[in-house]
This record gives sequence, C-alpha cells and structure tokens, in this order.
Amino acid sequence: MLDPLPDEVLVIDQSPAHQQATESYLNHRHQAGGLRWIRQETPNLPRARNRALLETSCDVVIFIDDDVILTPGFIDNHVRNYADTRVCAVAGRILEPDRTKSRPDGTVNSSISHLFDYLHFPLESTKRAEWIANFRGCNHSVRRERLLELGGYDEHYIGWAFREDTDAAIRLWKAGAKIIFDPDACLTHLAEPSGGCRVTFLREWQVSFPATYFSFRHLYPTRRFWTDVLLRNVRFYVLRKSNVFRPWRLPWAFAQYLRSVGLSWWRARHFSCGSLQGDQTVPSRLPRQAVQSTTPGGSPQHDLGHKVS
Repeated sequence: MLDPLPDEVLVIDQSPAHQQATESYLNHRHQAGGLRWIRQETPNLPRARNRALLETSCDVVIFIDDDVILTPGFIDNHVRNYADTRVCAVAGRILEPDRTKSRPDGTVNSSISHLFDYLHFPLESTKRAEWIANFRGCNHSVRRERLLELGGYDEHYIGWAFREDTDAAIRLWKAGAKIIFDPDACLTHLAEPSGGCRVTFLREWQVSFPATYFSFRHLYPTRRFWTDVLLRNVRFYVLRKSNVFRPWRLPWAFAQYLRSVGLSWWRARHFSCGSLQGDQTVPSRLPRQAVQSTTPGGSPQHDLGHKVS
C-alpha cells in the first residue's frame, strides 16, 4: 500500500494478453476508480511515457517499472524536491539484488562532463546530488509541463528503446533544468526475466539502432562518439554471441549495422529531439495523482503522479 496515496495511478498497458487473474484485477481497479487502465496497441516505451504525460493533469509524474518494490515514503521523497521551482526531474536510488559492483558513496570524477553521467553517476548511491544529467526509467519523476515543452520522451527510440530515459535526462540538463538525485526515493528493481519492455523479435538493424541514434543525438563529435560507433557498438551488437557462433551471419549483421548507423544519422539530422508523437486526444481525468506504468510487449508498468501546490 502506498502511503500517502498518489493523486492518480495510470497503467499504460502494451501487453497483447494477460492471465485471467491479472485481467480481472486491472479491470476491477479501473472500474472502481483506483487506477486508470489504458491500453496502447503499438508497443513503444517512450510513446507510453508520453501517453502518461498527456493523460494526466498532475504537475509531477513518477515513472516506475512493473517489477519493483517501493520503500516507505517513496512518493513524498520524490515530490518534496519540487518545492524548489528549478527542479524539473528527480532520479531515485535503485537497488538491484544481483548487482555485484556498486559505489554507495556516490564517488564521481568531478573533471568528467555531466554529459557522461549515464556512464559514471552511481544511481545506487546513498549520497544526495544536484545538477546531474541522469536518471533511469524504472525510478524517476519529472515536472510534466517542462518535459512537454521539450517535446516529451523521444519516440524515435524504437524496439527495446535503450537510452530513451538517458536522452530525456540529457535534454533537460542541456535546457538548464535542475535534476536531483535523492537516495531516499528508493526502490528495489527485481529485473524479472519476463514482462517489461522485452521485445520478442527485432530486425538486425533495430538491435543497435537505439545506441547509434543516441550517439548521433548527444555524443557527436566527441571522442566517445567515435569509440562507440566504430568499436563498442560493433563489439556488442555485430559480434554478439548469437552472431559469432554462426559466423555466416556476420557479413549480414555488419551490413545491417551500417544501415542502423545511416538511419540514426538521418533521423538525428532531420527530426527534432523528443518530437511528441503520442495520441493528443485525452479522455476525462480523475481528480487524483498520477502513477503511470508503461511496458511495451510485457505486463503493465506503473507511474505515480502528484499535484504540487
């Protein structure tokens, strides 16, 4: 039980089907007004997040995954930060049971640009931090109006939508928004093997597309851009195990990686960041806080919304 309750709970459901018990529970809670169950036909994680931003009238929207355990006071620990009107997003602490490496003291090399916080800032830290440029999709909140002004979440992150959350954080940071890391807004991420935004089928070029698109959006022309596009992405996507163990697939995989690079360059050049493509038509809203859940191709995920006076 959440204490206090959010003003609204949104479940943006992109699952093709549920077990009968899950279906009955969601329908019962929806009919009783305990949550708003919204079906989205086309699985896309940033589009689902945008749907939540458009559906709710809450000032602050907290995004969580469908496989998390919240700590007491979770909502208040997010919302209290927005008393500072400069704060546009809050990154919460994320505990993962199977994580072997962590930096709970929050040690970060101060000489490294905040552009690279997604690589270096430890979201399992116990140390509060301000003016960072990072949050993760399973535990973050945003000031709804400010992110909508920037175009919402970028729906060009297709497939498994890797880096879509980092993209939103960096765009807020570049726009001068204040992002807080609050370790008291803590949850445990179970990383369940099913559900969530896991995609059962991707074309070869789609596997690497989110990473290459992110590189063109935010890293070009830094040295990190060239090492990612020319080395790291080739290692992780072209030379992944499923291709290496079938060496006859490698030429095709490399050709499709080049296609991914070309499409990433073209989309980054011709489309604005965060171009909101979600359904702009919103139904009547319940006078509650918003918690939203967004999951392409898996069980529902949740987001929590709150009105700030």
